[in-house]
Amino acid sequence: MDTRKILYAAAPAAVLLTILGCNSGPATPKELLDLYFSSSVKQDYATTYTCYYAPYKAKVSSEEYIKHRKEASVLQSYKIASLQVNGKTAQAEALLTFAPSEKFKRKEPVTVKVKEDLVQEGNAWKIKVW
Repeated sequence: MDTRKILYAAAPAAVLLTILGCNSGPATPKELLDLYFSSSVKQDYATTYTCYYAPYKAKVSSEEYIKHRKEASVLQSYKIASLQVNGKTAQAEALLTFAPSEKFKRKEPVTVKVKEDLVQEGNAWKIKVW
């Protein structure tokens, strides 16, 4: 089989994988939270951005989000304190520890409790804001 035939045969599969990939994502709220916070710890803000639900991404571009996150405090660690799932929505509380920051005149790490709303979008869970 020549190269063109292989490419033509593979093209529909590539399109199908792309379409399915758009609807894929964390299958459980816990998986979403782990991806969301661990990518932020790694300062992989492009991945962190993918965790948000569609209405947020319609208003805030990935470039804007990444720029803002790079200017904010660095997340050192997280702990999910609670997670309550109610059908296609969920709420979580997490303890976030941020690194010391000259910008914020903080010489020691600081831990804060945050609440996160989650929503199921298609087959994936997403962070809901606003």
